[in-house]
Amino acid sequence: MFKKKGVKDIEDHPTFYRDANDYWTKVDPTVQGMMGGLEQLSSIDLTSSMQFVYSYIQDLKKNSTETRVADCGSGIGRITKCLLSGLFDKIDMVEQCAVFLDKAEAYLGDERKKVEQKIYKGLQDFYPEKNRYDVFWCQWVLCYQADNDLVKFLERCREALKPGGFIFVKENTTNTKSRKAVEFDEVDSSVCRHETLFRKIFDESGLEVIESCQQPNFPEELFPVYMFILKPKAETTS
Repeated sequence: MFKKKGVKDIEDHPTFYRDANDYWTKVDPTVQGMMGGLEQLSSIDLTSSMQFVYSYIQDLKKNSTETRVADCGSGIGRITKCLLSGLFDKIDMVEQCAVFLDKAEAYLGDERKKVEQKIYKGLQDFYPEKNRYDVFWCQWVLCYQADNDLVKFLERCREALKPGGFIFVKENTTNTKSRKAVEFDEVDSSVCRHETLFRKIFDESGLEVIESCQQPNFPEELFPVYMFILKPKAETTS
């Protein structure tokens, strides 16, 4: 039986991606569904993310006539609608669950005019176009990648960034007081990693952490949530 340990490679757990997809296809395409039943935390989440990235996005706009973001694991577009549409000129939504992207058309309302592409892919199969994106927004989705695939995905994102662009990551982490580097959730087939393991993966991907902080004002009983701003290391910048 596959128990709580890391998923370093898909060979560690051959049905890892299929099991996650099966889980999400049964989830209601609503904000409540996207938030795992914790819709009441959505506004806190969005406000904290806005405050964390705002200055970086303003810097981007000084040197760009049009900004574009990839909302990775977009779901129905909660973040696209309520945050990214107010910050970026163009948005690509990347989501493997077709039901969610189909629902997005109605959910987004007027904000759907900002959406340029809907990309029906899991991140392990997403190969972004070079020099297309100012920002990759990755929130509560990297937990559905095996370690090796996560490194490769982040490498592809790094190589696809426009000059001066960055990768935003927001993820659950294992408790900082715990010695466990990872915890595996058999219900939705996800991996919760320790903050130090994330940093190791970022480093292996040729990225450096420019800024990080813990999400404030979330209930203590939940996993700690961390936000990171990642940029290519100087030696990996093309």
